[in-house]
Amino acid sequence: MANSFLTDDMITLEALSIFQNSLAAANHCDRKYEGLFGQKDGLSNTSSAIRIRKPNQYTVRTGATFSAQDITDDSVTLTIGTQIGVDTSITSEAMKLSLSSFSNQIIRPQVTLLANYVDNTIMSGAFDSVYNSVGTPGTIPSAISTYLDAGAKLDEFACPRDGQRAMIIGPQMQANVVDALKGLFQTDAKIKSQYDSGEMGSAIGFKWQMDQNTTARTSGALGGTPLIDGTISSGATSITTDGWTASTAVVKAGDVFTIADVYSVNPVGKGSTGVLQQFVCTAAGTSDGSGDLTISISPSIISTGATQTVNAVPADNAALSFASGASVSAAQGMAWHKSAIALAFAELQKPQGVDMASVKTDKQIGVSMRFVRVYDVSSDVFKSRFDVLFGYKVVRPEWVCRIQSGAA
Repeated sequence: MANSFLTDDMITLEALSIFQNSLAAANHCDRKYEGLFGQKDGLSNTSSAIRIRKPNQYTVRTGATFSAQDITDDSVTLTIGTQIGVDTSITSEAMKLSLSSFSNQIIRPQVTLLANYVDNTIMSGAFDSVYNSVGTPGTIPSAISTYLDAGAKLDEFACPRDGQRAMIIGPQMQANVVDALKGLFQTDAKIKSQYDSGEMGSAIGFKWQMDQNTTARTSGALGGTPLIDGTISSGATSITTDGWTASTAVVKAGDVFTIADVYSVNPVGKGSTGVLQQFVCTAAGTSDGSGDLTISISPSIISTGATQTVNAVPADNAALSFASGASVSAAQGMAWHKSAIALAFAELQKPQGVDMASVKTDKQIGVSMRFVRVYDVSSDVFKSRFDVLFGYKVVRPEWVCRIQSGAA
């Protein structure tokens, strides 16, 4: 029987449910900071940004002599500032559909687009600060060893093994690896069909999920034989290099490389892991007429102290080796711990002077969405819009690892 009165509350709650079920990467992010925005304990926080403090780090004293260490706060900023939406004009006839028909024909296509956008934004943006990488760009991994390597990368940085690790891969990546993992995935009664994302189960320490919106990127044009140019000081957030092809060599944000004889260290004991530290270019750059190029990097090159990242600073003329060849297009998956990426949704203001408006924050679903519709008498349609306001931040980039794959 047709429902002749679809209320804004009914539409919004249905949209929220579809939105949550269509999220992939976003469902594996840390949402605990969300309550710090808006109303809390009777107080109003009108700021769109909050500082997230990271755990302090220390070194171990040897011997009995007291040696005080400074406590240095390290923090990142989570900003809610990305508003997305889908707008449409709904006829009066469509408004008389049953909720299920209205959901399938009108709500679902719009809301899944919003969910896809959120997932893609998180994954594509994360790679500008994520330096851990496994696999070969341009080659789809088909063996379990590549994914085990991703887990090892997280282990090297003391990432917890507490059931909160996730693995998001694309359709072709799933097709290539599912046979190798078919005996490992768990049967889970909670796994259900989704519109554009599908859970695979749990295996090798990760909760696996396929997402059609995994990020693809093309590496920089590179060119030449890049080398460290001069002395790099401990604490450096950029490196000077030479040996590039003059004026035409390009690095892109997200390009990953290693430096000869610069190894990562265990974050607790500070000893060398014996594995070359991977760095990521955090900004694009082009070589000058002499083949010189200054590259902004993450992590910082810190060779001593509580925040040490490498066993030694790079030597002059140390060679740079990039994970990808020049201008290689590659899809990428991502492995990470839930607490590595913070995500927050916030309520948008309820507009005044419209026929119908709804702002819903469902505590069980855990996301916020605004649905507004206003009647246009001249065309006999309801102008309607869904809006979502969100923000994310990579809090612990060392607890994220990208999975390089085949051509995008």
